[in-house]
Amino acid sequence: MQREVGTRNFPIWLLGDSNPEEWEDRLETPLDPRHSARHNIWTSVADVVQDKVFRARRGRIDTSALHIRNAIEKAKDKPRDRDVDWPIEVNAEVTALSHLLGQHKPVFLFSFGAFAYEFARRALGQEPMRRYDYWGARTLGQAFRERLPLFDVLAVNVFPLLHISISAGNFLASHNQFCGREGANYFDVCGGEVARIVLANADALPVWVE
Repeated sequence: MQREVGTRNFPIWLLGDSNPEEWEDRLETPLDPRHSARHNIWTSVADVVQDKVFRARRGRIDTSALHIRNAIEKAKDKPRDRDVDWPIEVNAEVTALSHLLGQHKPVFLFSFGAFAYEFARRALGQEPMRRYDYWGARTLGQAFRERLPLFDVLAVNVFPLLHISISAGNFLASHNQFCGREGANYFDVCGGEVARIVLANADALPVWVE
């Protein structure tokens, strides 16, 4: 499996967890579009974004240019979810991502799940460092909402999204916990907020299909 796919200079990056162990020898890219995980965790959000931006300005985001990578390659190399201190090999990957973010400065960094979000936070030097089991559907949702008013088109803005929990057995609880209210639709909430930010900064974001 390739380490990354897409255009590093594109303003939107997706950060997954790790290569799917059972399929990494048969898939080509992180969040390979043939794997159901991509559509469970990203496509349903992206569809809402595309619908809203098209209705507002008759344009579409060029999703073919998204830069996509996983935090680490091998799932077996992930630190334990209760550890704050990570192995030197994982910290080296954090440093590598930090350098890439500093060099290319994507405006949006969408992370999927607890480990990817904590990995992104560390790459951006955000404190305090946490065990990644701290980040559940509820705390990821709180972080997502807290970051919305802090958006800066000149900075790297990390927004946590859910991983497989949004399609697993407790998916209804994940919708409610992430959004902070009963009966919420996670995909509509996240897609709507992202679209709102994109539209408010449309002229400054080179993300459009020409």
